[in-house]
Amino acid sequence: NIHEAMELSDRVSLNLEVSTTSHMDEISATKNYESDILQRQRYIRDLTVKADLPAGQTTQLVVGAILESDKEIFRRIIYEYQEIGVKRAYYSAFNPQKGTAFEDKMPQPVWREHRLYQMDWLYRVYHFHPQEIDHAFNEFGYLENRDPKMVIARQMMELPIDPNIASYNQLIKVPGIGPRSAQRIMALRKKEPIAKRCTLASLGVVVKRASPFLKINGWRDTTLEMWPT
Repeated sequence: NIHEAMELSDRVSLNLEVSTTSHMDEISATKNYESDILQRQRYIRDLTVKADLPAGQTTQLVVGAILESDKEIFRRIIYEYQEIGVKRAYYSAFNPQKGTAFEDKMPQPVWREHRLYQMDWLYRVYHFHPQEIDHAFNEFGYLENRDPKMVIARQMMELPIDPNIASYNQLIKVPGIGPRSAQRIMALRKKEPIAKRCTLASLGVVVKRASPFLKINGWRDTTLEMWPT
């Protein structure tokens, strides 16, 4: 059973496959979303209090088997992280198989899976708020084939920031700056001001991506269109 499996494993996975009860009804006539999936996930969550499960509970969603938007998937994943205590979510672009009820459906591009992983990373590792990530979705609730962090920055950042005075939360919003490079920037500027882009590059910043969003030593990159009109 599940309890015994948890005693022998470092992780347990129960796949959601889809994001809502109504979507589950579209792909399965026998599986109940609440009792067969969510209730069992809660059971695993409660068992992890007692069981030693280093990698915790994980889950997976199939992307695009039905007409659910990326935003619907994101909302479900937020619930999974916050309420179920899932440690990792995985995404798999739908690919129809012969001999199944969905064999005539269109396959989904792998880039959609990739963009969902990037969105997930922004929430789970960069600690973006869900309201901030909402800026990455288009009016129909889908991610486009562009880096969601870049899309969010273009919409949320009103002016370039100075890496010498910006907070960690401001730095982490800049494309090309990750948690480690943001921490390195904050550590270095206590010793000396950051006056050149090459200094940022030595700290791990992807300068080409970050430059339009930064003001360094009074200078800002004006050669790239940063914000849409």
